[in-house]
Parts: sequence; structure tokens; C-alpha cells
Amino acid sequence: MKTYYRSAVVLLGMIAVLSFGACADDEIVDNRQGVKDGLGFSVSDIQDAPEDQTRTLNDNPEDYAVQGIDFTEEAGNACLQETTVPGVNPVKRAPATRSDFQNSIGAPFGAFACKNGSGKPDFFYNEKVAANGTMVSPKTWTSDESTLQFYAVYPYIDGSNPNLQLVQPLAGELPSIDFTTPTDIANQIDLMTASTQDITYTSTGGGSHVVPLTFYHSLTAIRFGVGSNLSWAKTIKSVEFQGVYSKGRYDIKTKTWSNQSATQNYKLDNIGVSTSEAINNVILKDGHTFLMIPQILPAGAKIVVTFSDNTSITAKIEGKKWKPGTTKTYMITEKNSNWNYIIQATSPTAVAYDATQTGNYGITSYRQVGSEKQPVKWRVVKYQESADGGATWSAESDTKPAWLTGLTLTQGDGSTAAQQGTATVQKAPIIDKLAPYNKVLHDATPKGSAGNYYDLSTHDYKGNATARNTANSYLISAPGYYKIPLVYGNAITGGNPNPHAYISQAPTGLPVWEEKNVLRTFKDHAGQDITDPWITQTNSGANIPDGAKIIWTDQSGIVEASSLGIEGSGTNAFVHFRVPHDKIKNGNAVIAVTKGGVVVWSWHLWFDHDDAFDTVECTNFTNHIYKFTNRNLGFANLKWIITTYSAPRVARIKVEQTTGNGSPFVKQFSYITITQNPGSEKIVGPTFYQFGRKDPFPYTDNVMDGSFTKDAGNNMSVSNGILNPDKFYTYGTSWYNDTDHMNLWSSDNITRYTFNIHDDALIVKTIYDPSPVGFHMPPISAFTGFSKTGNNTTVLSDINVSGAWDDGWHFNNKITSSDKTVYFPASGYRDGFSGEVTDIGSKLEYHSALPSGTGGVNVGLGYYYSSPQLRFSGGIVRAEGCPIRPVAE
Repeated sequence: MKTYYRSAVVLLGMIAVLSFGACADDEIVDNRQGVKDGLGFSVSDIQDAPEDQTRTLNDNPEDYAVQGIDFTEEAGNACLQETTVPGVNPVKRAPATRSDFQNSIGAPFGAFACKNGSGKPDFFYNEKVAANGTMVSPKTWTSDESTLQFYAVYPYIDGSNPNLQLVQPLAGELPSIDFTTPTDIANQIDLMTASTQDITYTSTGGGSHVVPLTFYHSLTAIRFGVGSNLSWAKTIKSVEFQGVYSKGRYDIKTKTWSNQSATQNYKLDNIGVSTSEAINNVILKDGHTFLMIPQILPAGAKIVVTFSDNTSITAKIEGKKWKPGTTKTYMITEKNSNWNYIIQATSPTAVAYDATQTGNYGITSYRQVGSEKQPVKWRVVKYQESADGGATWSAESDTKPAWLTGLTLTQGDGSTAAQQGTATVQKAPIIDKLAPYNKVLHDATPKGSAGNYYDLSTHDYKGNATARNTANSYLISAPGYYKIPLVYGNAITGGNPNPHAYISQAPTGLPVWEEKNVLRTFKDHAGQDITDPWITQTNSGANIPDGAKIIWTDQSGIVEASSLGIEGSGTNAFVHFRVPHDKIKNGNAVIAVTKGGVVVWSWHLWFDHDDAFDTVECTNFTNHIYKFTNRNLGFANLKWIITTYSAPRVARIKVEQTTGNGSPFVKQFSYITITQNPGSEKIVGPTFYQFGRKDPFPYTDNVMDGSFTKDAGNNMSVSNGILNPDKFYTYGTSWYNDTDHMNLWSSDNITRYTFNIHDDALIVKTIYDPSPVGFHMPPISAFTGFSKTGNNTTVLSDINVSGAWDDGWHFNNKITSSDKTVYFPASGYRDGFSGEVTDIGSKLEYHSALPSGTGGVNVGLGYYYSSPQLRFSGGIVRAEGCPIRPVAE
């Protein structure tokens, strides 16, 4: 029995099924160990009970007789074979496993309790109970209620689903359930109920009780399949039940249905199953089992089977019975006389590329005349393989595919209930994509030498010589010896000083409350105005560095610590370092120059291919073009593997009865398919940026070299941000008292952008901008083309993307006539209040260059996968560490 426990409850032994007899008080006490007080439930499904208990209420042997239903049109010797077996999707499950269909209690249910034989829910009514049997609002059973009788309904009904409602025909009585079957088969749900006899209160063990509940299925499962080999070959396009009741009322006390009404059609479309190939196979793809109102089918009810050539055949089913708690299978088959031989196979769901065992497959094999059934032995006879997901197959063989290493059940004596086995498979062979990716860096021609360091500021990222351009971030795509001029951020461009990067030209004469949030002259590490592009020259040489060090790296040894040093002086001063060829790989480092051990300035080094700063032109909602970098700044791959195959690999196993009938002698057969999906695994290491700061923070708290503090407290200021590039300052008053400047990433900005998201504002790159040479932080408007409406949206179809969610979105580069995509990974973020990394793979959160309308908040691009919402305005706390995606200047 599959049992779900209340927290801290350990059930000993097997709990009696209350539906077949009352549980004695001592059984309840014995099964209550560890509970201090209150009520809890142990939960099972009637299909988990022994076989002789899987019949439904008021069974009649005729309910399970095989029926033949003729088609009304000419269909050769074909007919519909109707079989009925107890249970919903009746595959016997091994302990601790689940069949493909949801049979078990896997979500909250509602419970009712009736006091002292009242038969009315006067102790509690529709109390929510978690799937493990724990009451959401715990109840205590006292001696005032000498006995309690319990009822339960799964799933929990809270009134929000119009298809599932509790109704009380009489006030104070147990409710009935008004149920409507959705026409969308994939959204149909199972309805199960449970009840007990009166259970006597006991004070042993502190008055706590664990009540066993055995749930019964209240609906009828309907399946369709292809039976015996037909004389004509067609492809089934759709199966439709027409004119069947869609509504009904279920009495949880009597377990009976009434008020069936509202005829409706239910169509299973796009089946694509060949009548000559899917022999004796039940169609069990996802969403292909109907869950229907039990009923005597009304006048005019019929089944219409349509084929790919648009011909169809119809079978009348009016007057037929759909019994609750059973599975009825309609198989299109040949007419037979005397014994009717039946073999049906169900296959496990596809497994992942790294799995070694599948779920259960099942074989039902028997013969029948009228209501008499006899088992028929069966065995595995042949194997086939498909490398294209089942589109084409190899010839039948006596040898199973090499990757299918075993079947626990290859033959059986037959049964009317499925005999089950599992398959073992090999883990799929994989290709390491990261090793060759890093090999490109390792094998690149080294730059510079020990006596002649390569100047990153006088070469572009492709290695071409340029006039001097400086920044806070540099791309390195080869091992070698490198140097960076001791210049504040982008304070030199095109070989000339760029004072606009540290002296704002914002309008003057602002109101006092706005003026205080404009940084007129940008500050150095000591809080002093910067007076010169060169660190060595500003404030009359007060900041001349005398040392250099690693702040942090996310790859060990990627910068050789002993190679860090200062060379030159004045306007020819540099920090230099070596990148060893045996250590270089996709990753990041932050290095700094110091004076007396105090950090004066720092730089981000990104190790990646030289196409990282190639751009994708994206047209926003106002038809302004922004050129985004290929990748997020600092994005790194930590693991990247894919399978050697891209389509599912499938083994088809032919199972055949050992005897049969007909002339010539025909053995019935079916197929089990074992499917192993392709796959990949990619672990990424994003970098995160706090608004207004120039230095990135790592994806990990445990850096390889240097150090990092993820929660440095509420102590943010411009100078502290420079002094401590290793410290992630968490949100507090300092973020809107000391650093609530509007122009930290755009020198002349005096505007807050809560609502004006379509302003293609001019961004004047500052010395605090973390972007590399030739790029700057984007305005909020740069992202608006990723929404078809240009605004925030919760409608998935309004998000301007190609393809499905891929741990991020592939945004189209235009709203119309898109010719490229730009991938924005869901890199998560560092929480602004705790410094913790969260939501990698499920959340996009990107800073823009511009602040929001309230202190301590920024605007940017945001998307939440768990609660779809694409937004461009507000909501990003400045202290939050987000990825950034620069745009070309």
C-alpha cells in the first residue's frame, strides 16, 4: 500500500482498508506513534489494494463483459471491441512507483467529519488536507466527540474551478459535487472520494489519531486503441465521442451519480496512428485518456473515427453504460467468433538521457467469450530500433538494441490486469562541449611577453591596433602577458581625455531635492573629486598606486598572482599580469591596484572567445536600433554536455500471445516502446552588478582566488564601492541616502524613469559604467521591442520571442520581419537584502542605465518564469545584483 504520512508520523504495519471493515481503536493507536496531538490521515488508492479488492461498488459481472459494436457504415469485417476492467488506467504499480496516469493523491484534498453518528459534517466541513495527510488547519479530537465518521474529496474544492463545485441540497448535510468534464482532454482531472465507518475516540497517546483513508475513483476512464490486424491500412486522425453527457452530480455519501445532462462532444485529434502498425496497442500518449462522467449514454451518442484521408466510420453507443471507477477501452478490431484473443501493451514514459531504469510497462493478455475470461501466455518475440524518435524503424531482430540492457519481464502467464516489468537502459553517451570551447582559448596565439606586455587599451577585442580607449572591463581571449593603463574607467577615449565621463554636464539650477541627487564631479576611492583621467595624476598625485592584487577569480589560477605588478609612472603607468596558457578558460577575474594596501581602483577581466562583443541589432518599440552584445557581460560556462543523438532513441519490443485462433492460425501481438530522450546539461556562472557600481560579483560565494563577502551590510557609498570591490553591500538607508544619484551610469541624467520607458535617452558613459570599450549600459527603452505591445505584459503571446523557454528567452530582434534573435539567459540575481544567489534558470532581471522614481530602486528588464510577467519599469532594488547586457555606443 502506498501511504502518505503526516509530519513526524511513523506508521507500523499495514493499515486496514476501511471500505471493507471498521478499524479497531487499537489499530489507530498503534499507528499513531510520534504524533503529539490532533488529527492526521494516511492515504491510499483502492488500486494499491490487493487484486480482490479492486472491484468497484455494486459490481455486476456483466459490467465487465466484452462487447462488440458494429459500425454503421461499411467497414469490412471491422467493429469496435469494448472492454471494461476495474480501476482507472488499471496498471498494477509496484511499491513506491507511479503509472503514467495520475492515480494517486498528489495534491491537497478536502475532508469532512461527522460527530457521534450524526451523518452531518458538524465537526468540520471541507478542511484542506495536504497530500501527505497533514491538515492545513490542525484539528484536535476530544472526548466530547465519542465517535467520528470521515469523508474526503480529491482534489480540494475551493470554488475557484467552475467545473468542480460543492453543493448542499439541504443545509447542514454532506455536500454533493457538481462536476463538468472539460472538453480539453489534457485538462481533465481525476475525482476521488473516500469514507470511513464510525471511529471511536481514544485518549491513548495524547488523543492524537491517524485516520486511514482509501480513495475510490468516481469517474470513468475511456481509452481508444487498435485491435486485431485489419484488412485495410489507414491512419487514424481523430476519435470523437459525440452527444455524451458532460455534467453530473456525485453524492459522496452514497457514491452515486445523478442529474447527468448537457450533451457535449469530446475529440482526440492529431492522433496519427496506423491501423496496420499499432496492432493491439492502446493509444496512451500524454493527454489521450478521457476522464468522463459515468452515465447511461443518451440517445444519439456515438463514436466517430476519422482517418487521414478524411473518411470516417461511426459506431452508435447510445444505451451503453460507463461505470464509475473503471477503464473502458474501445479497440477497432476484426470480428471474431468463439474465443476473442486480447493482448494490450502499455509503455513507460520516456526517460532522461542519464537514466538507467524506466518506469513500468504492462502487458494484459487473455481470451474471452461473453463474460468468461481466461489468461493467455505471452512472450517477447522481436525487437526494433528507431534513431529518429519513431519516424522510421529498423527491421525486426531477435537481438535487442545495445542501449536497452535488460527487461525484467519478457514472458508471462497472462492476466486481465496488466503484468508489469521495467527496462534498464544505458546512460546516453555524451559530448563535452565545454572542453573544446576552452581549448579555443588555450590554443590561441599568446599575446605579449614578459618584457613586452600587451596593452589592452590600444587594441580592440579582435586584436586590432587602435588609439587608446579605456574601460572598467576588458575581454581576454588568449593566454599571455597583459597590461592596463592606470586610468579611471573610460576617462580616455580615442587617445584623448574624456572628462565628460567624470564631470557631469547636467543642467544647473535644479531644485534642491533634485540637485542633491546629481553627482557633479565623480569621486575617487577617498571621496575626493577626480581631477585627471590618470589615477597617478589626479589630485596632484595623491593616489599613485604602489601595489596590485587579485580581488577574486571564479577559475583557479586564471591570473597568475605573482605576476601582478605596477610599471611606469605618470601618464605611462600600468598594472600588468600574466594569464597562463594551462589555466585559461571561460571565466572572470577582478584585479585592483592599491596604495598602502588600500584599493584605489579595480578592473574586471572576462575570459571568453573574441566574438563575445559581436553585436545583434535590435529595433525597439519606437524603431530605435540598439546593438546588444552577443552575451551578458561576464557570462561563463561551467559545465556543458550534450548527448550524441538529438532525437529520442526508441526501442520497440514486440510481445505476442503464444496461442490464437482463426484460419490461418493468428497470434495476437502488441508493442512496448522504450524511449530515451536526448538531453544536455549546462551550468552557467553569471556575473552580477549592483546599480551604479563598476565591478561585477561572482555567481559563487566560494571564489577560487581572492575573497568575496556576499553580505557586507548597509554601508554603501560611492567611495566604499570603489574601496571594496569584493563586498556586496545589502539594501538599507545607505542606498538612498548616500548613493541615490541619478547619473552614476549616465553622466548628464537628471530624470527618473518609472513611467517614461519609451524615452530613448542619450546615455553618456561614466567612469563607473562596467561596460567594455565601445559599449555602455542600455536605457530602459532598449528592451521595449521584446514586447509586441511595447509595454509590460503577462500575456505570453505578447512576448516577442522565437521558440520555447530555454532557461531564458530568444528575443526577436524586430517586432515585425525579425531576421535574428538575441538570447537573454535567466541568470537569476543576487538578492539585494541577503546577497544570496537565486533563481538561476528561472528569472531574468537586467539593470538599465537609469534609475526609477523612488530612492534605492532601478528600472530594467524583468521576467518571471514561474509567474509569467515581462516588465520594463520599476521593481529592481538598486542593491540587487543583476546581470547586464551592454549596447554599442
